[in-house]
Amino acid sequence: MIVLVPVSMFSVNFSVARGRPYSRLERRVLEEIAAQAGVAPHQGATLTSLCDSFRVHERLMVEAVVTLVGAGWVAVTSGREATFVLTDEGQQACSSGKDPASVVVAPAPPCTVVFDRTAGQLARRGEVPTVSKQEARPDLNPSTPRRILRNALDESQIQKLLPRASGEWVRSIGRPRLVTFSRYLPVRVDLADRAITGLPRSWHHALSAEILAVAQARQEELETAPNLQLAPQTAGSEAALVPAPEPATGQTPRPTPLNIAARRSPASAVGAPAAPQKDTPFPWLDDADPLGNDGDDFPEQLIEAALFAEVSGEESHQLLITEALATAARHVLIASPTVNVESLSKLDDAIQAAVSRGVRVDVLYGDTDEGTTPQDVVDLLHRIGYHAAQRLGRELVKPGKMPTGSAAGLLVFDGKDGALEAVIGDYAWAGSPGTMQARSIHVGGTEFMAQVARASAGLWMWSGDPDSADRWRRVADRCQDNTAVSAARGDRLKDQVLAELIVDDEHAQVPEGPEDSALRVGGACRHENGSAVGIRGISAVIRRPETLTTP
Repeated sequence: MIVLVPVSMFSVNFSVARGRPYSRLERRVLEEIAAQAGVAPHQGATLTSLCDSFRVHERLMVEAVVTLVGAGWVAVTSGREATFVLTDEGQQACSSGKDPASVVVAPAPPCTVVFDRTAGQLARRGEVPTVSKQEARPDLNPSTPRRILRNALDESQIQKLLPRASGEWVRSIGRPRLVTFSRYLPVRVDLADRAITGLPRSWHHALSAEILAVAQARQEELETAPNLQLAPQTAGSEAALVPAPEPATGQTPRPTPLNIAARRSPASAVGAPAAPQKDTPFPWLDDADPLGNDGDDFPEQLIEAALFAEVSGEESHQLLITEALATAARHVLIASPTVNVESLSKLDDAIQAAVSRGVRVDVLYGDTDEGTTPQDVVDLLHRIGYHAAQRLGRELVKPGKMPTGSAAGLLVFDGKDGALEAVIGDYAWAGSPGTMQARSIHVGGTEFMAQVARASAGLWMWSGDPDSADRWRRVADRCQDNTAVSAARGDRLKDQVLAELIVDDEHAQVPEGPEDSALRVGGACRHENGSAVGIRGISAVIRRPETLTTP
């Protein structure tokens, strides 16, 4: 039996970054500029003095100096002859002993992703052979429900699907553009074996039960009334079963449309390889391997991260948010599953202290507790910001004006060394504590934090503030630049683990029940209706390298 899954296609523009290690000459030029500044602090190095020191052609020296200026490590001062001095970043790079590196950014070919309208799953176009409505014949073949109508995709989920070469990182992601709203993924269902053919492996756990239920319902309809056939579907209506006309005496019964093999070209399926014409509908399904209903492995997409600590309990979380607000240099984002005025007021002094240092504090929440309204949250945070730095303080404190609908318990901040860190779990930072003991993980690592920053941008989009979302996209871009530079230098993370960020409907891919070798923490909730229909939340899957199985 064929079952259809409604899908849409989006086109995504993005750019990639690659780290470029500096040459030995560029490293030596950096050191020479520092040395000449030490001998003659008020003069600095010139192009002539550098050429004399290294005895190289002026063109090579110009290229080296331009590269260092572009990296922000060398500044040019005006005068009778241009002189070069180290910036603060250049001083740090020179004293760190690490080889400098730059970032090369280039546009990548656009990527098309397929979005499942039943469970909100995403996949690359090549993994999902879709067909048009005319080819799918939803008037003949049963379909899973089209629950999710929104056309906004989370960039932290898209980032995992974008192709890139070895040594490249996704640097920036454009807004996904809807290419076509109504297409279908046809899958073949064997109810006897409870097997599904044609469904992407990453979608199996989220969709298999729904697909089997639809197929079972259609099978029962046909068994209950074997003389029924499908009436053609009209615009805006569902396919209906109507009595089949009785054949005249002596005539062979006319087959119903369910028994007629559709004549369609497999080349018309998006992403489907060319195949010879067959007498069965969707012939590429004949060559696909079926997936059983015994729970295939969750297809993890792990990247490097740093695990600083596991956090549990009210006191530990309060100490952590107090420290984050006290030490952050530029950013603090607090995303709480719930919020109330009483709990938020307890952070008054800590937020004021951060804002008075020029730190931007974002406060988002999934829902309000009883007795608190979104306007109460906005008014309180505006007062806190104004008391800290008057008008500037109101600009630095950014409250979400609408609930995000997410059960994420997320704290993001830049630590003492300027690197971005996050605490991911189910703790209500600004709301009433839950009945279970809260659990979180404190993590870092530039590549992983780029995904966290993109997820933060997604939360701001749900709260209706695209400007704040853009700000966190820029934070993600800087994280990816740092990832590319670190890779070019060969840097290694301390406390390294392998991690995956799970955002919103990706939670449907993760089997329930923890595994011994994996640490899974986070918060998510399901919405049955409204614009947020589906699963909303943020979690993390952590694996230590020694727990990975060797093939």
